[in-house]
Amino acid sequence: MKKRAISMIILMSVLAASVSCGGTSGEVKDSSDTVSDTVTSYEEVTTEDPRYAIKEDLPEVDYGGYEFRILVRWPDLWCADMYSESLTGEVVNDAVYNRNRKVSERFGVNFTQIKSSDNDAYTDGTKAILAGEDAYDMILPHGQGAFHTYAYPGLLLDYNTDLPYVDLDKLWWDQDARKSFELNGRLFVMTGDISYLSLAETECMLFNKKLFDDLGEEYPYELVKNGKWTFDEFKRLAEAGTKDLNGDGEQKPEDDQYGLSTQMYSMPCNVITTTGGRIVDKDESGEPAVTIYTERTEKAMNDYFRLFYSDNSYLEGSRRYDGTSKDYDARKIFSDGRGLFFDGLLTEVNDMRDMNDDYGFLPVPKYDETCEKYYTKVDAGNHMPCIPKTTSDPERTSIILEALAAEGYRTVIPAYYEVALQRKYTRDTESADMLDIIKDGRVFDIGYYFLGGSLCVVGYDMAVAGKDNFASICASKVTGVGKQIEKIMKTYGK
Repeated sequence: MKKRAISMIILMSVLAASVSCGGTSGEVKDSSDTVSDTVTSYEEVTTEDPRYAIKEDLPEVDYGGYEFRILVRWPDLWCADMYSESLTGEVVNDAVYNRNRKVSERFGVNFTQIKSSDNDAYTDGTKAILAGEDAYDMILPHGQGAFHTYAYPGLLLDYNTDLPYVDLDKLWWDQDARKSFELNGRLFVMTGDISYLSLAETECMLFNKKLFDDLGEEYPYELVKNGKWTFDEFKRLAEAGTKDLNGDGEQKPEDDQYGLSTQMYSMPCNVITTTGGRIVDKDESGEPAVTIYTERTEKAMNDYFRLFYSDNSYLEGSRRYDGTSKDYDARKIFSDGRGLFFDGLLTEVNDMRDMNDDYGFLPVPKYDETCEKYYTKVDAGNHMPCIPKTTSDPERTSIILEALAAEGYRTVIPAYYEVALQRKYTRDTESADMLDIIKDGRVFDIGYYFLGGSLCVVGYDMAVAGKDNFASICASKVTGVGKQIEKIMKTYGK
């Protein structure tokens, strides 16, 4: 199938996080547990849907019961986006099951899930490919592992040239990821509506409505809509929302109230993103260039870390200037009603389902009003479908891949986003609007996904060390990152 050429001159996606993925991986909940018990089918709450008007351009073929093998990470919480063994009455689980069944019946294939541990999923896949074995039709690794383990060693097919029926111009493929991940016209890793994790692993913010009412503050919804939900306003509220509840003169996570609770792999790794900056951007020739350090990003990191290290914030996993380790669960502070704001991933909303206080969704604030959108990172815990170069029939694989993504766009994503999130967890209509804004601001930073460690975890490194040393960390790592980029570009033909 013919594909349009992609412009090489585009801003790519956005910042940081990292060990986040390692850190959050164990925290993600199977979305089948996140759906309202009163909603049993997406179709039951849907009438005419314009998503069905957009058709995939695929031939009608029958593969005679071919076993389509998918290598996935274990445990089951990493398998739920792609595979479901049976109908359970839970909306998202059933949407995945019905999606797979429809594709299976349409093309005469049977889906087989091959489970491997999070670490073994890398070695199992690479061993088979390096041995020339056609062992898997698709591999679903951790987002960063997709690049480091599979793309860079040259073990994957190219989405642009090798998968003829994948139409990247369709709405079910994420265009920000496409723009970011393509280098020198080559695209080995992609994502989109084939997996709802590209939504579930998006960073957002929750606020406690009761505590807002106690403060006499207006909910920030109008600020968001007017483009005025910024760091300064967020900081003002966080400071106002901090209280020494037991009056002992000390701020302790077990007893007291905080303006913000978050983890070291969440908000600290999203600061660059909120400025509209990038760890790595593309220059005018389309080549990747390190852009993390500017006067603006340094100021933003300094501003945020002054807040993080104050008594107005609880930063789980960090160390304060005095070297004290912070190990209390940041989510518990918020779910217990002792946090004005919580910053984390959409998956973590599941941990708040039994919370007594009412809460609302917000995008992570812009650094200032000059930002065009409320940009936010998509954590690398999401899945990036990889197609081994040893696959015996790339055309067949591309047909099944495109069909899964298209059906995901029509049924699974609406089930997760519009039903599970907007009906189960949003307690007002404004929060549903906020989710639309959060979704619109999702970004994929090649510096975060391509580089893995090094610069992509600057915020994490600062939080763990309890230091405010953004400039020196960047300076110490730039040379090594430049060499890493040169090595990566060899895979992409330069």
